[in-house]
Amino acid sequence: MPSHNAASLSISLEPGSTLTAHAQIREQLRVLIESGRLASGTRLPSSRRLAAELGVSRMTTQTALDNLLAEGYAVSLPRQGLYVADHLPLATAPLETIHTPTPEHAAASTPWLRFESGAAVANFPNQAWRRSLRESWLNPSTALMEGTLPGGYPPLRAAIANMLFSLRGLRCRPEQIIITAGNRDALTLVLNTLRRLHSERSGVWLENPCYPPVLNGLRGLGLQPAPLAVDVEGAELPADAIDDGNALAALVTPARQYPLGHMMSAQRRQHWLDYLQARADAGQPLWLIEDDYDSEFIYEGRPQPPLSAADETGHCILLGSFSKSLFRSLRLGYIVAPPALLEPLLDTQKALGQAAALPLQPVLSHFIHHGEFASHLRRMRRLYLERRNRLQEMLHQARLPLTLWPCRSGMHLVAELDPAGSDIDDVQWARRAADRHLHLDTLSRHYWAGEPTHKGCLLGFSARDSDDQAQAVEQLRRTLS
Repeated sequence: MPSHNAASLSISLEPGSTLTAHAQIREQLRVLIESGRLASGTRLPSSRRLAAELGVSRMTTQTALDNLLAEGYAVSLPRQGLYVADHLPLATAPLETIHTPTPEHAAASTPWLRFESGAAVANFPNQAWRRSLRESWLNPSTALMEGTLPGGYPPLRAAIANMLFSLRGLRCRPEQIIITAGNRDALTLVLNTLRRLHSERSGVWLENPCYPPVLNGLRGLGLQPAPLAVDVEGAELPADAIDDGNALAALVTPARQYPLGHMMSAQRRQHWLDYLQARADAGQPLWLIEDDYDSEFIYEGRPQPPLSAADETGHCILLGSFSKSLFRSLRLGYIVAPPALLEPLLDTQKALGQAAALPLQPVLSHFIHHGEFASHLRRMRRLYLERRNRLQEMLHQARLPLTLWPCRSGMHLVAELDPAGSDIDDVQWARRAADRHLHLDTLSRHYWAGEPTHKGCLLGFSARDSDDQAQAVEQLRRTLS
């Protein structure tokens, strides 16, 4: 199989970049894979080789390669190394978002602009977090030190149960909370457990469009994804749902559909709950996996309780994460397990190994218990609302051939291309943007079954201030002029 080194791939590090070194390496490799320059089956450079050629630590290059592996761009072969995956986490043609910058661009060391939708880490309450860190470790328990806490740190499980009742109206026992290393770890635990319990079924309904790595994760577990159409009311039940005996689970995002941003309507929610009841009554239950990711920031209206709060069948599984509400590298999340699934999930977690780091769990528990988490959410809602309004204002003033969809929650706007005002699609638009060192996340890349219903891009507003937004909007305007 072919192999490459950093020089032959034109991988270089920009000293002035806003991205960390490992993020730059990961981004350039991802672009090379998506563009087809690194074809499926190509062996990737080892972390040791990349580190030597780029003059960075091996930990830096290993982190970049681990990210590609976790996102589904690479596969690991025992004692052979990493190879480009046969099935990428994008379901359309190569060159989905951006193409590899030319050597001239790389030499210019121009920082990339982005519409980022992560947490505003510059506004993180470091003093309160330090206090929680200090006080939570004054007298750690033996079980915490030895890592013998199945399901996670008990006070954190209790704090999350209380938080879910206060913020989301969901009643659950602390014992139902299983601490995870974030949503991907949670989904891996849930799907492995369900597959073990129901080996005769392998179908999973998945929203179309969706978060691309989720699709790749399903396929990697040998599951068969089937598309759920999404409209302004959220994910639709398939017309032939009642006859689908192979369907094991459905993965939905009712609080805020990703990437389109729709909140599931009350009528659609009831359709799903009625269907769960019908399947349970028929003796062939469907498990509804409810991803609550990106649901903490509501700017208009009131948040709806999770579907789990109204489920009477015991077949709703809620997944949550702190990576966007606090900071990405925290890597802590949770599963709210229905009682019948609790022990099987803990068995799976024991078999796979507990991925959620225990040392930070007491810190987060203290942070939540003492009201710092709720205070932080309130501050961030105000900040993100201001940034959303400012970005909307700048985009309207730029008079671009775009339709901005309503954004009542979350961290990104959906900007749909106006067919009458533009002669390009979103992939071509992203290529033009890349020539100006502007990264665009296209809507097209999130569709995985059939032609994309909408073409445009996702414009994050939460992570950057107005000055950064203004630079990105100006480059956006130039790509469409």
